[in-house]
Amino acid sequence: MADQNLSSLNCVVTGGSTGIGFATADHLLAEGHSVFICARTAANLENALQTLQDKHATAALKGAVLHGAVCDIRRYEDVTKMMAQAASAMGQIDVLINNAGVGKIASIIDLSIEDWQAMIDTNLTGVFNCSKAALPELMKSNNAHIINLGSRSGRYAFAGGTAYSATKSGIQGFTEALFLDLGQHGISVSLVAPGTVATEFADVQKQDWQIQPEDIALVIGNILNTPKRANINWVEIRPGLPR
Repeated sequence: MADQNLSSLNCVVTGGSTGIGFATADHLLAEGHSVFICARTAANLENALQTLQDKHATAALKGAVLHGAVCDIRRYEDVTKMMAQAASAMGQIDVLINNAGVGKIASIIDLSIEDWQAMIDTNLTGVFNCSKAALPELMKSNNAHIINLGSRSGRYAFAGGTAYSATKSGIQGFTEALFLDLGQHGISVSLVAPGTVATEFADVQKQDWQIQPEDIALVIGNILNTPKRANINWVEIRPGLPR
């Protein structure tokens, strides 16, 4: 296995062009890590890369690199290609952050089959695809870590969340089992489960009481800074009490 300094990890962030994914890429670059983001559209990817490059122009002096690719994580063939690009750009992959997701809040009465399938394909199958495709590279690293973005709705269902809560409950079970599968190979696995984050995800309007994307990015950074002997299985984050 390659010897990798914890101060310089090579990280793949899915859904890295907006919201939590973008904030996480921003934070990791500030910490001196190399980052490879993916997004579903070229426009979003290019905008994110340009913004991050402008902000972290001096990160290259620390040896950090920033790259990205368009990728539909629902398609395993696309994901394997993206992981190969990431490994080539950064030299290897140490960290996979499965952040990409879609959501729609609607009663099952109004939820279409297409809406259900879109959430299952992205939020569940997409996470499986990325985790599976990254394994050959992760197994080469001494500091391999998979961090999955879940949700408090995976434990605490809400009206209109039949599809979304189902996928996040699935991610919870997937993450727990993944840790048991991969722990023997030295790969850490963690779940981050936030409450409502101010990203307008699923058309939820931003409000002052909501968690900020950079709050989640900080938690992810802290998980990566935790010694390998202590695997953080689950972090649940909810909005703080109003002052």
